[in-house]
Amino acid sequence: MVQEKIRQLITNKIKTLPTLPNIIQKVVALAQDEKTSARDLCKLISYDQAISFKLLKIANSAYYGFLREVSTIQHAIVILGFDEVKRISLGIAVVDLMKMTDDESPLNWEEFWKHSVGCSLAASIICKKVSSNAEIASTASLLHDIGKLVLNNFYTSEYRKVLEKTEVEETSVVEVEKKMLGFTHADVGMWLSNKWKLPPSLTFPIAYHHQVGEVDQEYLLLTSIIHLADMLCKKAGIGHSGDTTIPHLQESANKCLCIKEEDIERMIGEIQKEEEKTQAFINSIL
Repeated sequence: MVQEKIRQLITNKIKTLPTLPNIIQKVVALAQDEKTSARDLCKLISYDQAISFKLLKIANSAYYGFLREVSTIQHAIVILGFDEVKRISLGIAVVDLMKMTDDESPLNWEEFWKHSVGCSLAASIICKKVSSNAEIASTASLLHDIGKLVLNNFYTSEYRKVLEKTEVEETSVVEVEKKMLGFTHADVGMWLSNKWKLPPSLTFPIAYHHQVGEVDQEYLLLTSIIHLADMLCKKAGIGHSGDTTIPHLQESANKCLCIKEEDIERMIGEIQKEEEKTQAFINSIL
């Protein structure tokens, strides 16, 4: 099958993907509105029992380690904050929409999300070093490989061949995608982000986390953080997202972040110490 035909097939299948639930779009909008109160957000989330249940389950997990039980949505919003509730709600929606139903799936569902949640945690750690918005960075990191789920779920046999070739050649999955498909999971992630009308602060890091030097200057810092988070998570051995190749820190990202080798080793240690928390989040959201 020629590359253009494959590209058209993917584009057509993306049109059939489920849309992001209306309630999640409203949660994102409300969380960004300075006039929104915890009660406003609580009222909206409470309409969806599935999201409410998982949100409380995650709030009470070892990931956050609160000493007292979080028993209401409003309490969760107050102690977690609007941005964190938005991140969790978006994550819950994406997990539910893109859940793998095929036992023959090329990607391991739990290991994939373990890597994604690990990257989200890594992004938060990096943001302490570079003084950036941790909420946006951790959300973008959580979703950075969303294009792989589209390829896995809607293009299963072809993507299995991609991952098999990646393993045999011991190379990066993004390079094999380019050769075999003519596009990458990052490209698909951008298409999906646009379909779901996600904000540019999420869309651009998802689209360019493997090509940091090509992103618009406005989103360079965020994209660099997501790129480094991916690298750190692989170095730390947290989860598995399709390949074991550890990417080098791209020059554009290195210049932007000014990260030293000792910083990288320290952050890897921090991520590994939090692996149990990552698993606790996974157990709550899946």
